[in-house]
Amino acid sequence: MVAALTARAPLASTFPHSRPFRVRAHHRPRVMQPVTGTAADDARTKTQEKASEKSSTAGTPGPTLETHAPPTPHAVRPEPSKVPVTDDERAVASAAERKALQRARIASAPGFVAALDQSGGSTPRALALYGITDVREKDKARMFGVMHDMRSRIITCDAFDGEKIIGAILFEDTVFERQVLGLPTATYLWDVKNVVPFIKIDKGLEKEADGVQLMRPISDLAHTLAKCGCFHEPYDPNDPNGNDDPRVLPASVDAFHEHYREVVDPDATDEDVKSFLDRLAKRAEPYLLDDDALPDGVDHGVVRSALAAHHRLKVEREAREAKTKARQKAFLLGPRDPGAITALANAKLPGDCVFGTKARSVIRRADERGIKRLVAQQFAVAAQVLAAGLTPIIEPEVAIDAPEKAKCERLLRDELSFYLDTLADTQPDARVCLKVTLPEDPALYDAFVLERHKSVMRVFALSGGYDRNEACARLARCVGMSASFSRAFTEGLNVDQAPATFRAALEKNASAVYDAATT
Repeated sequence: MVAALTARAPLASTFPHSRPFRVRAHHRPRVMQPVTGTAADDARTKTQEKASEKSSTAGTPGPTLETHAPPTPHAVRPEPSKVPVTDDERAVASAAERKALQRARIASAPGFVAALDQSGGSTPRALALYGITDVREKDKARMFGVMHDMRSRIITCDAFDGEKIIGAILFEDTVFERQVLGLPTATYLWDVKNVVPFIKIDKGLEKEADGVQLMRPISDLAHTLAKCGCFHEPYDPNDPNGNDDPRVLPASVDAFHEHYREVVDPDATDEDVKSFLDRLAKRAEPYLLDDDALPDGVDHGVVRSALAAHHRLKVEREAREAKTKARQKAFLLGPRDPGAITALANAKLPGDCVFGTKARSVIRRADERGIKRLVAQQFAVAAQVLAAGLTPIIEPEVAIDAPEKAKCERLLRDELSFYLDTLADTQPDARVCLKVTLPEDPALYDAFVLERHKSVMRVFALSGGYDRNEACARLARCVGMSASFSRAFTEGLNVDQAPATFRAALEKNASAVYDAATT
């Protein structure tokens, strides 16, 4: 499999020599001549005897004057045997450790997630609330630049820290194209602020149909996921419990080949079955919405397993390409020193610290058919995110002005329960996060929150247009639910505020949301 490029190169690799630190002798004043002869030898012997007596008295070996080797620099001290030796193994160990720390924070740390993922449609309004009204939506370059300036000001503020804020959702442009104080935005969040980064992957909403707005097709999803997280371990032929050989079809895909020949066409070649699976993968979401897309007799469980493995292979192929491009870029941009090139190639890529994704769709009416289609699409995308080794935030928002909002929420809860139970049965180790509108019934999601559903890592509430006071009041009534606020979190911030005023406003918002989320 593909190894993550997350490990920093050892210090010694940046020097052309094996001993980068030269040993220098103590200099004597030039007027003095070196002491030689028997007298010098006697003096040296007496000094050594005195040093030996002192060391024996103290119970520890004394220093030997003949030894002038300098202390080994901290960065190049011999590593314990338990630490991996190769760069690929070190990168994987670093990525796995980071993932475990991030998972622990998102699953149980007190705090909330800041939603800073404003994209093309929501950016103009967010900027207007911030006091910038002269940016046109058509001028995307300037609009995204000004929006990133706003995000950077928020992220670098002292009031934005890991004590109250455990995570942040970012727009794709922010993750891959923007930096904060010289670091990729996601890297800055995790390494400096101890805040877990997520990336928004949806491409906006379709027109309303059956009372809901589904997500638009995400054509580049595999490519985006391949650039995030980098938790894929390399293939080790000597490890019986390791990942599959990338040159061999996964067992689930091989099983699908046999199943297809048994129930559809006994004479089908490997290429015929592969073409069918490729076509099915391109329309995976429609398939999950409509079970009639398969020939009669085909087992849906076998197909779903094959599709997940098919998607994983695609993600890993994209990840290999991203790794190769990173090394090529390091070679082209870096100095021609092999050590410097290695350091650049092993530096963190912009998406390496990303822990998960967020995808949003909207419910506007209590239409049971529409809500079923919406939740099915959400879990179809979530399955691909899980296959890539990331944690999805599923966000089926119920519009706060929806007629029969409470009924919409009950229908949504029931459908989520069905898919979560199915996920627990088929993938016991898989975990997703939920992001839902603050419900009319504060106990509506208790089965996911207080009873800790096996497939739910955490439940977050979205403010959905409520102001900060209303959102926090509703959140405080939902025991055990955390928050992922956007407008309520940035309320009252203005581009013209002095630094102290800006910090005070952000601190007020963060404290209010934190208090409500930890009640």
